[in-house]
Amino acid sequence: MKSLFSSAMIDRRGWQRSDSQRIEAYKHCDRSRFILWFEGKLLQGVSRGFYFTASEYPDAAGSEPVYLGHHDGCAYFTAELGQLPSAFDNHRLTGLRAACIGVDALERTLLFHARGMLNWHQRQAFCSFCGHLMQSTHAGHARQCSNPDCARIHYPKIDPAVIFSVTSEQQGTPKILLARKKEWDDHRYSVLAGFIEPGETPEDSVAREAYEETGLTVREVEYIAAQPWPFPDALMLGFSCRTDENDITLLDGELERAAWFSADEIEQGLARERFQMPFEQSIAWYLINRWFAEIKGYDLPRTS
Repeated sequence: MKSLFSSAMIDRRGWQRSDSQRIEAYKHCDRSRFILWFEGKLLQGVSRGFYFTASEYPDAAGSEPVYLGHHDGCAYFTAELGQLPSAFDNHRLTGLRAACIGVDALERTLLFHARGMLNWHQRQAFCSFCGHLMQSTHAGHARQCSNPDCARIHYPKIDPAVIFSVTSEQQGTPKILLARKKEWDDHRYSVLAGFIEPGETPEDSVAREAYEETGLTVREVEYIAAQPWPFPDALMLGFSCRTDENDITLLDGELERAAWFSADEIEQGLARERFQMPFEQSIAWYLINRWFAEIKGYDLPRTS
């Protein structure tokens, strides 16, 4: 089973998360690194990029740091700053999508992990059972209700979703179905996607979403790859499928437009700036490029 941006290179050390003394020692270790965020954007330094040392971490201004794991003897943490200290006035704030362009696999994995954990902490401020405040525990990988009569422990949740390419053969020309939403950038298209509903298999979800969004009946649903997706907290399960139908009907109204594209049309649209691909670090880009490369024998240019 293939996974895009695998986190296997990070030793998450889950068994150490309940050892508060050990985690505290990691926080103050000279080798430890902190990934800091402010208002949802990454704080970017000059010499070490997105990493800050323990001495640079502003305890008074930051949320409780979340331990991400170890790599090559270095402990990694992340935290959301409640305010921006004056020492960081000259630092740049960068969105996650922009930050992921040009970084290596390790850094991209850390950034996705960090953002996903902080998203969960922000949404889990109150207990869903009794409404009391929650407190971070287990090195940031759990939150416990502050009400002693409840004291429930909540763990991070992810939403499984399917994302998939739909292809067909039309008058001897291979084509891929791409769609866009009204709020997207001009000329930006992507593959179809949707959340898995209770009682569904991922394959059932692909077939349902394809029909609900475009009115197409699909076959040969095949798993391709998976990707964590912290926008805000999904696990994207990537598939490909085929259809024998060409007519598109936007049944559920979620899409502004859906259309069939040949490999040549995509390539020419990019060259003329009349077509935009998805975020290049996304599984959506991967699925489109995978199909394109099978047809053309080379990859699409990375333009986003």
